Amino acid sequence: MAVVLSAELEVSILNRAFNDQSPSSTTFYQQKMAAGATPQSWEAYAFQFGANYQHLTTGALALKIVTNMGMSYDVGLQGALVSYLDAIGKENVGIVAVQLGHALLGLENATGDLAVYNAPAAAWAKEIAEAYMYSTNSANGVPSPKGAPAGAAAWSSAAEHQPIDAAIVQLVGVDAGALLV
Repeated sequence: MAVVLSAELEVSILNRAFNDQSPSSTTFYQQKMAAGATPQSWEAYAFQFGANYQHLTTGALALKIVTNMGMSYDVGLQGALVSYLDAIGKENVGIVAVQLGHALLGLENATGDLAVYNAPAAAWAKEIAEAYMYSTNSANGVPSPKGAPAGAAAWSSAAEHQPIDAAIVQLVGVDAGALLV
């Protein structure tokens, strides 16, 4: 049976997309509790999380998110993200980051024009899985190093965690796939 993540996935995506690091275990569990247990509460949490970055321009936000998701080379995606944020309002940047994070998770085996996202999608899935493993280990009392994959920071007992496969990670009601075409 596949495990579908909820608040854990949203919190991991938000921290990696905006901060390029994984929070300490304590912070992660506080964020998870604040995110709640429903798609509506996850969306509200993403909105709140993104509010901390609204002082940035839409260009700076797009660059931060795309870079932290491993696609800084994709100026077309950056431009599309700027246009999208301008259209819907940068106050929604947290929700948009989660949408893009989910869309990217689904592109590991994409074909056609979207096949260019296979490698970044695989790297992003690994990063999110490692972020989850790092932040759910109670031995990790500090955030992972900024910019380093969560897997680069050691955790004492990876055996206590179930492995995560991006193919089983889902969120209901979000679609940012249009940004990637």
